[in-house]
Amino acid sequence: MIKQNVTFTCRIDDTDKTEQRTATMGYCYATEIAFKDLAGQDISDFLTEALPLIQDNKMPDIKKSIYAILSCMIAYYESIGEKSPVKDTDLMNEATPLEIGTALGTFLSLRAEFYHIPNGEPAEKPAKGKGKAKN
Repeated sequence: MIKQNVTFTCRIDDTDKTEQRTATMGYCYATEIAFKDLAGQDISDFLTEALPLIQDNKMPDIKKSIYAILSCMIAYYESIGEKSPVKDTDLMNEATPLEIGTALGTFLSLRAEFYHIPNGEPAEKPAKGKGKAKN
């Protein structure tokens, strides 16, 4: 499992006050299973929808974005037998757009690291017939 900590604004139980809480997001196959259970969709289909929007500096579907973040936390905390310090209601009601955007970026980074996806575009290969001259 690939892991990273993130911080969210969360409501203090039964009060109107909030506090910052750090949670661990993890990526492994359990993340993908949790996302499918929550969203009813394969994570790769969500990425097909989300990546073009993110590249245009637009937020993808917020419900599915929160599911992606929750899936990472579910995978990590279930793996260690603990409860997440951040609840779904914290993400929906208290977290800031910057926190959600950062967590979504963390989700994408964790996935890329899990699957060993290189950063950026692959280097362009020379066209056939070009390059070294043959003798």
